[in-house]
Amino acid sequence: MTDQLAAAADGEKQGSFVRRMIDSHSVLGLGLAALIYIVSVTGAFTLFVPEISLWENRGVATSKSISPEIAAKAAHNAEAQLKPGNEILNVVLYAPDEFKNYTTVRLNERPDAQSELISTDWIVDPNSGELLSEIDAPYAHFIEDLHTVLHLPRPWGRYLVGLVGVVMFTLILSGIFAHPTIFKDAFKMRLDRNARLAWTDMHNRLSVWGLPYHLVLTFTGAFLGVAGITVSALAFVAFEGDTEKAISAINGPQAIEGAPPMESSPDYASMLRRSEQPGRSFALLVANNPKDSGQTTSIVYGENGILSMRSSDIYRNNGEFLEKFGGRGSEVGARIFGAVQPLHYGTFGGYPIKLLYFVLALALTYITSTGMMIWFKRKMQQGQPKLKTEAAWRGMTTGLTLSLAAGAVMATSGMTLPMAPICLALWALGLAAVYFSKQPVVIVKFIWLISAGLLVIAVCVNMAVSWSGDATSMLVNAVIAACALGLIASAVRLSPALGKMTTANELAPQPAE
Repeated sequence: MTDQLAAAADGEKQGSFVRRMIDSHSVLGLGLAALIYIVSVTGAFTLFVPEISLWENRGVATSKSISPEIAAKAAHNAEAQLKPGNEILNVVLYAPDEFKNYTTVRLNERPDAQSELISTDWIVDPNSGELLSEIDAPYAHFIEDLHTVLHLPRPWGRYLVGLVGVVMFTLILSGIFAHPTIFKDAFKMRLDRNARLAWTDMHNRLSVWGLPYHLVLTFTGAFLGVAGITVSALAFVAFEGDTEKAISAINGPQAIEGAPPMESSPDYASMLRRSEQPGRSFALLVANNPKDSGQTTSIVYGENGILSMRSSDIYRNNGEFLEKFGGRGSEVGARIFGAVQPLHYGTFGGYPIKLLYFVLALALTYITSTGMMIWFKRKMQQGQPKLKTEAAWRGMTTGLTLSLAAGAVMATSGMTLPMAPICLALWALGLAAVYFSKQPVVIVKFIWLISAGLLVIAVCVNMAVSWSGDATSMLVNAVIAACALGLIASAVRLSPALGKMTTANELAPQPAE
């Protein structure tokens, strides 16, 4: 009898624990669900920012590599574009890679230390090093900024995104504990039952199947988002509060204060030739204030066969070699730090990994959406419908879809209108249209079809204006077309009944989940 009572007590304790985990899972999810959805869906498309940039800039001169002499000339040409009276922060040259078959160079300048940074990017002629034209990729920037800073002021937007990553990581762990049989039921599907059970099974199954990816993505995203805070913590713990030493430990040697100015521009070609080695490919040149001999120039290379793919040869601007930082043979901490960004953006395994990341990111978006719909259905079945909250959720997701689709049309049609304000306004318009409608699901369906039509128009215009068989543009067009088909299929399947009060059948007792 005592054993039975103890077993009953243990069972009640376990049930109480599971209920608490379910409650915490719901509370955390509701608190930041909208931000999680935004970061997830834009993260899927941020993977293709280099490709989208090329898609927006038709007729770009492409190449698979760039010589040291041409790269050096392009960097010098960018330096020469410094506006009178401004101070130069750095010149950054991006070499072609497997995801971006063109060369660009960026000049970062500002009037003074208190002013906002001014960045200008140019496309480089791979045969001469001349600056062909400024890069105009507002759609790619809109998506990327929405993912990384939520279009909020830096660094606060990035910190908020980092917090979202922390919450997502916590949600994944709490979700595992909230569903003790989640692994046992990894292939349990009840799609022929009511909507709540179908959503629950898809939510749980996709969560299990993508669990390693979700854990890696959220952890690395949180790390990247709060990197500034991480450096401060590292400085406090390991370097007695010395932030400069902490930055040096992460990024390599820093500038020498008070060094004399350069008599001429740094010899980038010589640095590049000295750093050439078999087994690694030139990826990036970062020249910090080329006018200062105490500043540094980093030649960044991709190394084959390791996850922390980047290594840097660091020189003083006067040509003195300082050290090789990161990559093969470096300290474990540097290797781990170097692996964070490739793990987050899926740049370590070519297009198979990138496409896998894209599918899994969309799955994470679906998990977020179904998590909310499950909660709405549960509240309905408990007699506590959250109709306005559900309408706001549907409006937020639908408005975002409309804004992204409209942005694609603006990008490919060559419109010079301000991308971000217009897209954000359309997002708000879509949200309001759904929220204030008496038939929100009808409006959702209509906006999905409009968005699909806009995406089809974007693909057709791009192909008509710049059809050349370019593989990158074809890939972007294929992804956009697939999204359009997905929206059409979703609109066709969407039942108006989902936007109304629950039926008697849905309010009846449900099988255990």
